[in-house]
Amino acid sequence: MAEKKTEKQTEQANIDINKQQKLKEKVINQNKDDEVKQMTPAELRKQLSNKNSDYVFRLQKELEAQGKMSSEDAQKRIDALLSDLVVAQRHGQPASTYYNMSPKLKAADMLKPKKRKASDIPFWQYATDNAMFYTALFFGLFGLVGLFQKNEKYNPQTGVLTLLVIGVTLGVFMTKYNDWVVPSTGKTKKIPWSKFIWSSILLMVVLFLFLYIVSIPAFRIINPALPAIYNLIIAAAVYGIRWLFRKHYQIIGSAFAPADRSK
Repeated sequence: MAEKKTEKQTEQANIDINKQQKLKEKVINQNKDDEVKQMTPAELRKQLSNKNSDYVFRLQKELEAQGKMSSEDAQKRIDALLSDLVVAQRHGQPASTYYNMSPKLKAADMLKPKKRKASDIPFWQYATDNAMFYTALFFGLFGLVGLFQKNEKYNPQTGVLTLLVIGVTLGVFMTKYNDWVVPSTGKTKKIPWSKFIWSSILLMVVLFLFLYIVSIPAFRIINPALPAIYNLIIAAAVYGIRWLFRKHYQIIGSAFAPADRSK
């Protein structure tokens, strides 16, 4: 019994030693990888194997040819890849295996425009997009209604300033609301109903206060009620600007269909 117990203890000790050795090797490798990432491009190029040096040389030539860029610009693009290449090389992966692409295909992939993700889009861009959407929506709706109304009596609730402020305010609020309820950073969020309710109440109070102020005759000069056709023109113009804005900043999703920001 004593001998069997000793054998088990020896076996367990050997297992522990092996685990410690593997952990030590892992730490050493990680430290070496970290050292590689601190090297300058010139130092990294010296670390490349002949096979990887040839890959990098051909990749740079492809970037210059396909991207019509100078050798300096192509070299800068290559420099950004070197640390990962050297780390992969240390672990037995040549560049062709690491990228699983020839230099020609890798160059084409590097030059291909990258699709923007929802998580890359800042709050102000979504808020601006939604503000323009709601502004165009309100001007368009009141413009259409105005086409069929015979009563042209002045109404401060259909004034230019009123529609603009309501559209912008609602656009920003809905952007914030989507931030609350749409999953972000990979974590599912519960709808903060108390925050939503109090924010909605505050929004309504502010809008009613604003409508009361602009109904004062003295404000009529800065809040004119335009003919229906002008409202429709403004709606079309704002929506056109929004379309250009979305195209320029590659906005994905909208107020009614928010994009998943966890991706």
